[in-house]
Amino acid sequence: MCPRWENERMKVHDKLPLIISTIIMLILILIAISGCNNKTSDDPPNSEAFTVTYEDVQPEDQTSETEDTESCEDVEKSDLKWCTCNPQCCKSELWFCQPVFGDPAYFKKEVVVNTCDDNLQSCQYGHDPGCPPPELLYEGECVEAYECPPGAQTLDYGWQWCTMPDGTTGKQNITCDKGQLYTSPCQPCEEEVCDGFDNDCDGLVDEDIKPSECTNECGTGSLVCVEGQEVCYGPQPQEEICDYLDNDCDGQIDENQTNACGMCGQIPAETCNNYDDDCDGDIDEDLVQVCSTQCGSGAEVCVAGSWIGCNAKQPEVEICDGLDNDCDGMVDEDLQCLCTIQDVGKLIPCAESPLICGQGYKTCLCEDETCTSIVTTECFAGCYWMTDPPGVDPLCDELVGMALSNEECNAFDDNCNSLVDEDLYSECYTGPEGTLGVGICNAGELVCDTGAWGNYDSGVFITGLCLDETLPKEEECNGVDDDCDGEVDWGEEVPETDVLFIVDWSGSMKAEISAVLIALNQFASSYNLEDKIHWGLIVGPKRDNILSDDTLHLVADISPLQDFLANFSGLDSQTMLGANEMLLDALYFAYSNISSSANIDVSMLAWDDSISIPPKDQFKVSWRPGADRIVIVFTDEVEQSFLYPEILSDDVVAACKATPSSKLYAFSTNENWEWDEMATACGGKYFDLTDNSTEMYSAMIEILDEICANNGT
Repeated sequence: MCPRWENERMKVHDKLPLIISTIIMLILILIAISGCNNKTSDDPPNSEAFTVTYEDVQPEDQTSETEDTESCEDVEKSDLKWCTCNPQCCKSELWFCQPVFGDPAYFKKEVVVNTCDDNLQSCQYGHDPGCPPPELLYEGECVEAYECPPGAQTLDYGWQWCTMPDGTTGKQNITCDKGQLYTSPCQPCEEEVCDGFDNDCDGLVDEDIKPSECTNECGTGSLVCVEGQEVCYGPQPQEEICDYLDNDCDGQIDENQTNACGMCGQIPAETCNNYDDDCDGDIDEDLVQVCSTQCGSGAEVCVAGSWIGCNAKQPEVEICDGLDNDCDGMVDEDLQCLCTIQDVGKLIPCAESPLICGQGYKTCLCEDETCTSIVTTECFAGCYWMTDPPGVDPLCDELVGMALSNEECNAFDDNCNSLVDEDLYSECYTGPEGTLGVGICNAGELVCDTGAWGNYDSGVFITGLCLDETLPKEEECNGVDDDCDGEVDWGEEVPETDVLFIVDWSGSMKAEISAVLIALNQFASSYNLEDKIHWGLIVGPKRDNILSDDTLHLVADISPLQDFLANFSGLDSQTMLGANEMLLDALYFAYSNISSSANIDVSMLAWDDSISIPPKDQFKVSWRPGADRIVIVFTDEVEQSFLYPEILSDDVVAACKATPSSKLYAFSTNENWEWDEMATACGGKYFDLTDNSTEMYSAMIEILDEICANNGT
């Protein structure tokens, strides 16, 4: 018996005379006769003694109620009649006696204890506030030796040899149950199996068990017996590398190892084949090659798998201009040119070789005295007669013409500044008729090079290539006329809208969160509704730098997009962990302060080893009054709650439906269809969670387009 209870016993025992002990024994006999042994399963175990059982002490009432009431007045606890008067307070128990040094036997004794408080109300020590420890009223003598420890837990003492009725050797188990030793019937020896026992009675355990074939996540192995358990030894998961094999045995091949085309190694170069060779979403982009004609070299581009648009000079019909138009090496062959008998002596303006620059003239000359053959001269200068220095005859350079005021795109130095076709630009536009100057649509620019209009691409000049023009595109919800039809956002006025992101910040989400952030930054580059749509962010769980517990963080309150992105981008990916994804709780908090109509009170909710920042009662998203509310969840986990009482998906749906102008969108994996059902019930939509930023961008544009197209309804 524990020392504290031994001391209590001595205190009581010192106060009780021998006659009272005798009376107690008599009353206990009456109790036993009355059969009052009601076991109370609610009583806690006595940590100070080896308690075997509890019994209510309810002595037989042999007097009338009036007589009993009178007889119970002023009865002391030292008188065991006190138990008759207060049966709710007296419990009969069996205690183990203090072990005797050197004696392995176990003994027990019967005791009676008081389990009431000072007001004679039954209570449980350690459970009920203010309940005192049980008070010892009586103890009997130590009796009944046990064969083994009499605890409630059955003890296994192993096995021993025995002889079967047929004279063969068998075995039997020896166990201890509540102080008594039990021997099982003699059982025959069996074939050895992997169970940690000597089944064949040869003194050896799990010997000579042949391995069998087994499979694990990586393939076939051997099933080996180890310490009574069959363990499959086979190929083990390895770090995933790009070798077109499932190295880590997760059912995926080369995940996060392949390039944009899903292959190992470098991305293939784009070729002119009407196929997206480099897997960037564009076909035959930026492909230019050299081409030529008999007149010279140029460049051509690839369109839909074919080379087109060679800008090399093409042979033309020979005309009378002093040039080799058909590129056959001869000039003005087989032509009478411009001259007739009436044209002889006329000046014909020209700006061509052999003139170096400016404008000169040609004239018509007779080749013979009868003027039966008339030809044109080469282009010669219309001279500016130089008189400097004084006293020298005026000079004329027949290769320098009269400088023109404006340069023209004709592969000639018209203004005689030693530059050809310099600083010549022209407006261009290839969009549909009627869209130029409407919405975002504007003209591009052409530059002149060697007598041709075009632009350079990858160092190659392409005739007719219009750069820096803005063409119509699909209408987006961004406050501008994207398709250049004269209407902004389908002609609807975009309502004020607050968008709240709730993101699963666990390690398994790292690639997907990166895709979301890339998509958001891509969206921000064309976004033009800072005054209409604001953004907020909740992440959970997140490991705080100071606190070690999982925390739900309101990271960015409702704010313009650029401020929101700064907060999102500033989150440390190293704090990501796999733990409690408290997203249902985050949703419930978010809806709790949107509208009073939701009738949500979070003050009565409690966390299970988790916290929120700010604290739960101050977790308030600053939704703008009158704004539409859009909540977007990103997670690869099923719906979970770590609040008590537990938050269910039905609770979130009810809160969403009770909140005017509210929708829920969910990005999750294909396995988690619960999110699909909840998003649909809340008027939103489900999207597959992916690490492809292009797909994430398209999905978010779809959500925002729905806001504009439906005018927030």
